[in-house]
Amino acid sequence: MKTIDEQEFKNLVNSGTTVVQFSASWCGPCKMLTKLVDDNESKFNHPIVKVDIDQAQALAKSLGIRSVPTLIRFEENQETNRLVGNQPIDRLIEFSK
Repeated sequence: MKTIDEQEFKNLVNSGTTVVQFSASWCGPCKMLTKLVDDNESKFNHPIVKVDIDQAQALAKSLGIRSVPTLIRFEENQETNRLVGNQPIDRLIEFSK
């Protein structure tokens, strides 16, 4: 899973449907979720990218990220769905549709 910065985030969410995992390098559940996504990448309908909240604090704050991992689905620059916490693969696949 590619880790992106704030500028890349803005470009991606403006370009179509994207799922973003907000996480932190010190977060155990985030690491588990990243591995699950990486191991099942071909099953998702849309790209899933990662933003490190420690490197993008202003962005995380503006989106109301209070817990990690948080997954947000964006369509045409609008948040359409949000999941908080580690998730099973079936739920992630459904979320990425």
